Amino acid sequence: MIRLPRKSTTTGNPLYHNLGFRDLPFPPEPVVNLYSDDPRRNGTIYATAPVQDKINQFEQLLVRPNDFLNRVRLAYLWSMGDQQSSRGMGKTALLRYFRQRINKDWGETEFNDQFAAVVVYVSFPSQVDRRYMEQLALSALIDICRSGVLDSSRAALRYDHLPEVQADAVLNHDGKTDPGNSLNDEILTAHLIDPAKLDTGITQDLIRKGVSAAAAAALARGTFEDYLRSFRRDGNLEPLYVPRDTKILDYSRTFLFNDIVHYLRAARFAGGYLFIDDVENLVDLMTRRTSIEFAKEFALCTVRPGYANTAHNFFSNVLTTHQQVATKLSQAWNDAGLTAIARLDPSATHSIELPLPRTDQARQIVIAHLDHYRTDPADNGSIKPFTPDGMDELLRGRHLPRILLSSAATVVTYATSQSVTSIDAAMVKAALESNSPSPRLNVTSGIDDAV
Repeated sequence: MIRLPRKSTTTGNPLYHNLGFRDLPFPPEPVVNLYSDDPRRNGTIYATAPVQDKINQFEQLLVRPNDFLNRVRLAYLWSMGDQQSSRGMGKTALLRYFRQRINKDWGETEFNDQFAAVVVYVSFPSQVDRRYMEQLALSALIDICRSGVLDSSRAALRYDHLPEVQADAVLNHDGKTDPGNSLNDEILTAHLIDPAKLDTGITQDLIRKGVSAAAAAALARGTFEDYLRSFRRDGNLEPLYVPRDTKILDYSRTFLFNDIVHYLRAARFAGGYLFIDDVENLVDLMTRRTSIEFAKEFALCTVRPGYANTAHNFFSNVLTTHQQVATKLSQAWNDAGLTAIARLDPSATHSIELPLPRTDQARQIVIAHLDHYRTDPADNGSIKPFTPDGMDELLRGRHLPRILLSSAATVVTYATSQSVTSIDAAMVKAALESNSPSPRLNVTSGIDDAV
């Protein structure tokens, strides 16, 4: 499978050189951007050691490189506590880690060139009040459009539909090997290939493989996002409910669980993952009746016969949750038959529960960020520029990853303003006292996606 390269926009910042960093090592604000090239925000920086046992559990359930086709279809990522106290525990960070790990080359490394796979990430930053499954599907479609998987798949399909000699010539155009060359119509034309004719052939092949005609044409031409936008009068793609102009929601489930599945399979993807984050915002406003309707629709789309997704066991589904969400959904899950597949219980086989990090684990989280931005690799693994008492002060009462990293960003930013070369306990206290409200006390601010 072809992975098209992304250009990094990260640059150094001399403000942090006195402390031994190329830039601020911590996310300046607790907002995730999976499509950013900034490693502080897209999941590149991740301390695996503190959660290695949870990573192992995730791999055994869902990755299974030697038994990929028999991975579980539904699993849960839990954090201890209720809706507020469970935020910032690192659920989103773990999902980002696996998304980054698999999507970097569409599973080529993960599955030893045996399978191509994709992670689709869905989150709900605010509450959804109706058409829950349709909103979930639309959010997934938006992530698919932005992740690069459609372009990579289209590039692969174009190479597949060219004679081998022409495909090699395009791939190595002007002596420069570039998987993205097949998406350049000028390069194709230079090698006597008609791009429109090529797209027509791919469209016909996709239709034979189950993709609806209009979606097949848009996917083959690389205009699928524009096609989705055409269902909205305002041309926007927002994965949150709008009272009017909702025609796209009538088709979102079919596009995701039929057309996209058939398309990715045509591009030789063996399967994928649907990561569903911030589930509390999806279920908060559900009544008992609507929760049952959602559970039955979710089962139909993900584990019960009815769509190409379930016919081919394509997407494995991972939901982030906590006890409050589980309580609200448990009866609906039971009525939909989902309990028999994966019980909503943190102690169940298909559940992974993240505990609050210990002090030593919190320290490893900080060090992972420090190491990523050091100007001198010889300092890797150390707490520099923090002194021992400075690190102790930073960690005091701040083991919750979101709060820890937010506090660390405040401290390092403050230290640069003081033109110091080390950060001791007094500096940490001064930095956090100068920041109001204190991130140490404001435990419910922000969202669970900076860690």
